[in-house]
Amino acid sequence: MALFDDRLEIVSSGELPFGLTPEMLFQPHESMPWNPLMANVFYKRGFIETWGRGTLKMADLRREADLPSPVLREQNGFVTLTFALQSAGGSGKTLGKTPGETLGKTLGKTPEAILAWLNQKPSATVPELAAQLGRSASAVERAMRKLREEGRLIRVGPDKGGHWQVIATQTKDIE
Repeated sequence: MALFDDRLEIVSSGELPFGLTPEMLFQPHESMPWNPLMANVFYKRGFIETWGRGTLKMADLRREADLPSPVLREQNGFVTLTFALQSAGGSGKTLGKTPGETLGKTLGKTPEAILAWLNQKPSATVPELAAQLGRSASAVERAMRKLREEGRLIRVGPDKGGHWQVIATQTKDIE
């Protein structure tokens, strides 16, 4: 993965399998997992909702957010997936001047988004939160650790079978 001022690139060595082309992946297509046993485990665990829709879903979600579709290309033995980083509304302007600034603006909202989500679904797991909020699991864990240290979030019960309790949402003092 590489984060640039204007884009996020995910690069994988090799070629698309089974004669697939980048164009085919952004149209309805048959899914042919490279490792069906591993893919089946992901499906049964709920990490995959249906086969052959990943690229279609990415394009649909970006279109709904008024963002350009991701670009997939094969070149010199590598497959590269590129996401243009633009502000909501498709203005064409990047969110920040540097990758750190871009991430800082986005991640600053993570704790409040976590609290809002956990108010609705207290049994949510870190991977579920990460997927819902579009953040990495480690970013969600850091934010949750901070919320716990601030006394705004507590865990009730064990890791398996327990739930989260939101203690307080952030309020601004009026003077």
